[in-house]
Amino acid sequence: MKQCCKAYLTEQFGDEDVINEIYSEYAKSMQEKIPELEAALTAENWAVLDTLAHAVKGNALATGDNDSANAAIALRIAAKMSNKDEAHTHFEELKKFAAEI
Repeated sequence: MKQCCKAYLTEQFGDEDVINEIYSEYAKSMQEKIPELEAALTAENWAVLDTLAHAVKGNALATGDNDSANAAIALRIAAKMSNKDEAHTHFEELKKFAAEI
């Protein structure tokens, strides 16, 4: 478990079982979203990319994973601007953070 998430979730919930359940769901969600984000980016489907990045941002913030949340925010901005180079950069950053979960 990422230390930032553990600290945040402990502060919010305190109960180890609840923390583990929330983090497990977050990890599963992130692993499911990465291929979906990649497909949307490859297809240059900016609306779908924005929607998916928005979901990732919310999940990341809810677990205290600010690095992933910031990457998702940057990805959303790139998607809104239809900027493939920036979107690719921020997707790779998000993918790196997801691998740490």
